[in-house]
Amino acid sequence: MKKGIILIGLMLWSCVFGAAQNKIELRSPRQQHTEVHLYDEEEIFLLTLPLTFSLTDKNILIMMVGNDIKLMGGQTVWMFSQEMKSVDLEKSDRNVSVTKSFKNRNTKFYTVLMPHEKITIHREFDDGYEIVKKNAKPVFFKISESSSGSLRFYLQFYVAKSDSKYPYVFISGCNPIEVELIK
Repeated sequence: MKKGIILIGLMLWSCVFGAAQNKIELRSPRQQHTEVHLYDEEEIFLLTLPLTFSLTDKNILIMMVGNDIKLMGGQTVWMFSQEMKSVDLEKSDRNVSVTKSFKNRNTKFYTVLMPHEKITIHREFDDGYEIVKKNAKPVFFKISESSSGSLRFYLQFYVAKSDSKYPYVFISGCNPIEVELIK
């Protein structure tokens, strides 16, 4: 009986998680534009984020995040090319703060590309992070020569907005976005 209840609970949880989760299918070599919906940890919609992908003949996947239209609600999307503790970011940048709920759930910022053995960040960001307000920001990924067929990886974004005291207050770490590259 307990096993049945646990199984039903897990099935319901996976349905809720699957409903809000985004998946992008990329078919190379053409350029592909899409929009993803970013949700927080509680499955609350945050914003729609435009993404454009392009794969070069040298196995570099270029992802342009954003476009020329401002993100809604004065929000910004952050991407990190190296792991960083939230307290360290707050100490190094006086324009940054985090909400209490963010701090409780996210003690550190993870890289935009969740660890994967066949795809890596090709060019790290100058400050370790990039902020998308309205102009598109490029991200370059290097795909291993040995990868063939489809390749599945996950992207991680963070959302901040301004308040009366800080230009950037982190409100959420978004649910990961699944990307499947079909060569």
